[in-house]
Amino acid sequence: MSLQVEDFDVSIGSRRVVGGVSFQARPGRVLAILGPNGAGKSTLLKGFCGLRQGAGRVRLDGADLLALPAAERARRVGYVAQDLGQLDVMLDVFELMLLAQSGGRRSWRAPPEAIERAEETLRSLGLERFARRRPGQLSGGERQMIALALALVRRPRLLLLDEPTSALDLANQLQILDAVAEHTRRHAVVTLAVLHDLNLATRYGDEILMLKDGRLAEIGPVSAVVQPATIAAIYGVDCCILRVPNTDYNAIYPLSLTP
Repeated sequence: MSLQVEDFDVSIGSRRVVGGVSFQARPGRVLAILGPNGAGKSTLLKGFCGLRQGAGRVRLDGADLLALPAAERARRVGYVAQDLGQLDVMLDVFELMLLAQSGGRRSWRAPPEAIERAEETLRSLGLERFARRRPGQLSGGERQMIALALALVRRPRLLLLDEPTSALDLANQLQILDAVAEHTRRHAVVTLAVLHDLNLATRYGDEILMLKDGRLAEIGPVSAVVQPATIAAIYGVDCCILRVPNTDYNAIYPLSLTP
């Protein structure tokens, strides 16, 4: 089972923003999506979850994702956006965690397994202290972590993360991405994560997909894709790549804009 994308386009109005994208992403692995501002990274994710008009062939576990009814697509796809305005509600975080699992049921009588899953998800992200607080009372970074918890608690087959660490400090960036990587492996989820930080992408991505001008520029293992020549071609920046001592990680250091 996997995510198979063939000749995928995403349009905003009459303008095609993403065009002709084809790739395959495997369960239990994180595909990090990189590219400069305006490359179409966020638009690509919105096309998969139905927030933008998508066309082409997208199969998730063999099912035609684009042909599914909206409710069924929402059940299979978890999406964490940059804009967290939808969290400005009167319910507390734990109530939202239960509601996210309700599947449209109107009853507030949550089954024990839903309560247990909500508690386990908050605990895995270190968010238990926010359980009885409303999202509107939290900082932007805290709300970002709650949005991720709401996606994970539903156990989607496809997890789409749009800059999930943009409002987080260093400690919380590591905590959240560690949790995402562990959840992806444990539940055999297909995870696509848009990241701006190349060092985080190379640490947590199993593969890298690079977009430029709405087109697929590169895809493959981290070691093959993240090379100085590729970064210069995609970002217009000369850099050096150094191995971090006593680790399996590389550090990418920008040197200058390319001539």
